[in-house]
Order: sequence, then structure tokens, then C-alpha cells
Amino acid sequence: MKSRKGFSLIEVLIALVVVTIVSIAAVTTMVSSMRNNSDNRVRTQAIAAAEAMMDRFRSRSLPFNSFANTKTYDYGYDFSADPVFTASGDPNLSEVAQEWNKFKFEIKTEQYSSSPIVWRVIINTFYRERGGEGRVELVSLVRQ
Repeated sequence: MKSRKGFSLIEVLIALVVVTIVSIAAVTTMVSSMRNNSDNRVRTQAIAAAEAMMDRFRSRSLPFNSFANTKTYDYGYDFSADPVFTASGDPNLSEVAQEWNKFKFEIKTEQYSSSPIVWRVIINTFYRERGGEGRVELVSLVRQ
């Protein structure tokens, strides 16, 4: 009897099925990782936008009393045309407004103490993510 070298058709098909299953699992994991990475990138940008907004309160360039009632700035809002923000004298407000227009903000201030005057600043930043809307809340005490 001659010895046959090589793989049979059944062995090749089994190897092909195993390689296909492993490939599908790897691609699914990579796609999921890329989506999570994208969501995390948007969340990080929302945190940075909230911090930039809070910095305007920390530098006392925004009037605390203007936000005693919660103010909402919807997606696409033009901060460069808002009198409260233009009065703050921010030299880069048009650039900042372009970055902020992909977020929605809810800003509220409340007096925390009167001597010294300390304000509690609450900034909720909303962002669009896959499957809905995410939110980041930033709260800080700021001395006037």
C-alpha cells in the first residue's frame, strides 16, 4: 500500500471552520473595542468641556448670580453670541464655542456660604453616544 501524504478534505474543512470561528471572535472583539474607545473619547471631551466651563467660574469671569436658576445650553448653542459669555472677555470664545457646540450644558450656581462668599457650581454636560445620551456632572465650590 502506498502512503498518502497531505491532508484529507475533511481535515482541511475542520481547520477552515476553526480558523473562521477564531477570526469572527477576533473581529467582534476588535469592533467592540473600537466602539468603546470612540465612546470614551467623546466622554473625555465632555469632561474637558465641563472643566473648561468650570475654569471660567474659578477665574471669576462668569457672574455667579446669572446662573442662580438653572440655565440650559442646548447642542449647537452659539456661546460667542451669548451676552454673559461675551462679557467675560474670553479672547478665544469663538474657538471654545466650536468645541462646546457638540455638548449640552446645564449650569446652576447656589451660594454655599456668605462669609467668605463661596458658591457651589454644578455643571451637567450631556453628550451623544452610541445608543443614547451620556452625562458628566461636575460640582465645585468656588470662592468669590
